[in-house]
Amino acid sequence: MREDIQCLRGIAIILVFLFHLCPNIFPNGFLGVDIFFVISGYLMARNLTHNKLKDVSGFINFYYKRFRRILPLYYLIVFLTVVLVHLYLGQFLWENNNRYSLASLFLATNQLVIADQADYFNEFLAEWDSGNVFLHLWSLSVEMQFYLLVPIIFFGLQFLKKEFLKLIAVSLMTFGGCIAFSLVHEKFAFNFMLLRLWQFSAGFMALFWDKITENSLPEKSNESNSSMNPIKRNDLVIVSLSILACCLLPNKIHVGIWRPVVTAAAAVLIACKPNIQFLKSKSLSYIGDLSYVIYLVHWPILAIFLGSSVKSYFFCILATLLSSVLLHHLYEQRYLKMNWKALVPFLFALILGNAYLQNSVREHSFWNTLLSDELQEIVDRNKVMLPYSWTNDSIAIECTEDPNAETFEKGNKFAYGSCPQGNGSSSVMIIGNSYSMSLRHPIRSHFHNNYSDFRYISLQEGFALFSDTDLSRRTLEIFKKQVEMHKPDVLFIITKLYGNVWNPIHDNDDYVRQMNENIAFYEKFTKKVVILSPHPHYRSNFANYFLQYVVSKPGEVQFLHLNKREADHKLKNVKKRLSLVNCTKCHFFDLSHVFVDNDKYLTFDSDEMLTYVDNTGHISSAGLELCDSVFETVIRDVLNTL
Repeated sequence: MREDIQCLRGIAIILVFLFHLCPNIFPNGFLGVDIFFVISGYLMARNLTHNKLKDVSGFINFYYKRFRRILPLYYLIVFLTVVLVHLYLGQFLWENNNRYSLASLFLATNQLVIADQADYFNEFLAEWDSGNVFLHLWSLSVEMQFYLLVPIIFFGLQFLKKEFLKLIAVSLMTFGGCIAFSLVHEKFAFNFMLLRLWQFSAGFMALFWDKITENSLPEKSNESNSSMNPIKRNDLVIVSLSILACCLLPNKIHVGIWRPVVTAAAAVLIACKPNIQFLKSKSLSYIGDLSYVIYLVHWPILAIFLGSSVKSYFFCILATLLSSVLLHHLYEQRYLKMNWKALVPFLFALILGNAYLQNSVREHSFWNTLLSDELQEIVDRNKVMLPYSWTNDSIAIECTEDPNAETFEKGNKFAYGSCPQGNGSSSVMIIGNSYSMSLRHPIRSHFHNNYSDFRYISLQEGFALFSDTDLSRRTLEIFKKQVEMHKPDVLFIITKLYGNVWNPIHDNDDYVRQMNENIAFYEKFTKKVVILSPHPHYRSNFANYFLQYVVSKPGEVQFLHLNKREADHKLKNVKKRLSLVNCTKCHFFDLSHVFVDNDKYLTFDSDEMLTYVDNTGHISSAGLELCDSVFETVIRDVLNTL
């Protein structure tokens, strides 16, 4: 194995590890995975061009070598991780981890991630802060799916006799794939193998470029050749290493631009065969040797044991390094020396062991965690509020969904319907995204039936004040039609504002323009427009995260409160935009102030140990109770001013 490639592997795993360890300090470290993809593409291209695929035995030999390299360690780590999950994580985190551990056995983690991310209310299950200990295996699933395809690609490339034609073919694959990746939904493209193929084919390009340059070198001294070329190899190497070094920057770089740049830099480094001291480092090369083991073990250790204390950081770093070294020398290097007669039964035993364990953790009470009565009561009281604050609301039963909602685009609708008529004379309508679902029933209950009719429409990307995607534009049109049709006396706009609206304000800002235009439209058909002010954003899967701290890290639970200064800073631009809105019938109300405690936004009740946030980032029923006085004041003021 080339030492420079092992060093490049070392760089890649360091980036990934730092990103998972300190995502706020190293927000670009995830691009280390992209480097791994390029390296894999190059190595597979080198192997398949050296060993021609002439018959079925050639394919079988290729797959055997790949499975021998990857699966024995992979299945051992999956087995050990399942055990760790059921020993150290609370039962409230088991279900999702069991789903992902099963998908991992079939090397389909990336497909389960895609499925969860396609469902708005399951997205949090596939987030890095969700307590999902198997999430990092998405990239190995992508790699294994690539290995199934790559022999077919090179079987076809064999019909192109000249290396130059092969370079053109894989270049078209790379550039075309890069364009396709940029045009498709980001989260889907991130996890889908065919849309990642361009990064593997960048490794193909490195190989064929290397072959062409080697074949075209004149027999005489390279010095005359290099003097004709103003760009030397070492120049390209320095630039490429500088690009990779930028992945360590503490400020997030635009990934749409930087991913192709990092991919190209990795391919250039491989093609150039750099002869510089940094890429001959024995330490970096050794880390590269450990990279596969480190990748498999680091995330389970971090996801299970990393807390808020410095001690937990040191523990996770040492545990990752120590376990990686031991597994590499005592396990990985030994099974790689096995012949197929020993390896196949061994691998079969690992698969059977995993299958038994999957059944055991689901069926046997042996794994059940016994908590004290006090802790169990805290867990049970919090679980009642899950998965969402509105699912267990008794008032919700009174409201009915409108059958016309079927005409909405599939996946767009959260809720669309009405509640029983009240005793008042004013009609009420709530529009927005999932936040409107969370606040619908508290708002209605504080009207004390003092309304004529009460309608609600909750749609995905239902910002109501602006649109910046195709879905949000369609959603905005639906809101406008419904408001124009029903002409509510009081219109509540309850929405979580996120995305580009957080970006700095420009002259003649388009978001401000849209907000003014849309509010002016609503004012034509209503007497009062009540708008929820931007609320701090919470981490996904917060409730489960909170319970895990209560059970296993009670001394660190106070670190889960939000830093007020940081949370307010994130919202400053969207708040500024709303302050620039011209509105004569508007009433803005804020819920965030009831959660303020000095320099923090409280995320749980420290006396009752009840979370104020559910797993999807919405205010829980306990948090909404804290807001009762705000709802009462707002609705009283609205009714008095109609």
